[in-house]
Amino acid sequence: MADKYAVRNIRLCTKDCLCLYVCPTGATDTENSIIDVAKCIGCGDCADACPSGAISMVPKEYPKQQDKTEPVINALKALMRNKSEQENIAAGLPGKLAVAIEKSNHIMAEDIIREAGYMLPQSDNAKEFLQSLLEQNHPEGFPKGTVEKLLEAFKNEEDKKVSENKTLKNLMAAFTGESEANRKYTAYANKAEKDGKMNAAKLFRAAADAETLHAIKHFEVAGKIGSTADNLKEGVKGETYEYKEMYPDFVKEAEAEGNKAAQMSFTFAMKAEEVHAGLYQEALENLDQTEEVFYYLCPVCGNIEKFVPEQCSICSVPGAKFIKY
Repeated sequence: MADKYAVRNIRLCTKDCLCLYVCPTGATDTENSIIDVAKCIGCGDCADACPSGAISMVPKEYPKQQDKTEPVINALKALMRNKSEQENIAAGLPGKLAVAIEKSNHIMAEDIIREAGYMLPQSDNAKEFLQSLLEQNHPEGFPKGTVEKLLEAFKNEEDKKVSENKTLKNLMAAFTGESEANRKYTAYANKAEKDGKMNAAKLFRAAADAETLHAIKHFEVAGKIGSTADNLKEGVKGETYEYKEMYPDFVKEAEAEGNKAAQMSFTFAMKAEEVHAGLYQEALENLDQTEEVFYYLCPVCGNIEKFVPEQCSICSVPGAKFIKY
């Protein structure tokens, strides 16, 4: 029996249906478009034949996540918050550059979330997520009792810290929390899709978008969105700090601990941030330019180019995979 099985990303599927013809067991031929894991033998023929890249081969058992010390975990969480803020700053800017950088920060934040443990079933953050479900309003029929039973299984309960800050600090704290929730729910949605749980995936994505609305509103009320020129300057400042000061230390600490996955994640992001800073500065200097500019985003490391490269200069992903803005 193979140690992998095929999963289909419904959002990417273009209905070419080549997978139906190459699958030797009929696992891809289902009424709900979800590949039948019970029939899949892990040959990978469907993934190779799919022209839209909608089918991937995933392991039946994921390896245990590499242990991390508390400083590294805290660094990852701090970085995740920073990326969320950078994305929301970009959301306040017009044009394709802002959209590309917003998406780039989104990609890097998801990568950081994975390294922090949010996407794996053995994550200690599951309790936090389940608790958040009980604090939300849900329609009739929501399995609240099931959530409560799952929470009871957690032995290491943490006391909630009650904030006594003033309104502005509360707004920024709420902004941070909503931004993190967006990332977590997006990560959970991706996992649900891989598991073939499409209803759960849709719920997570809807919740993620809702948290984004909350975060942007808090950010706006806090007065953190200035003019386009000011926002571009803030973008240059934030990205420059990350690639010059923040990431170099993170890379060194990860290297010292032998955490190669985190080291690579930090290194890719550090190089991408330097590119972002340059693009922000260029956009600032050409703010009144009317000629349309296009940007191309690497979906793996978050690098942004103004033309389609042969391959990514940071992570070597083929240029054909870059996303146009």
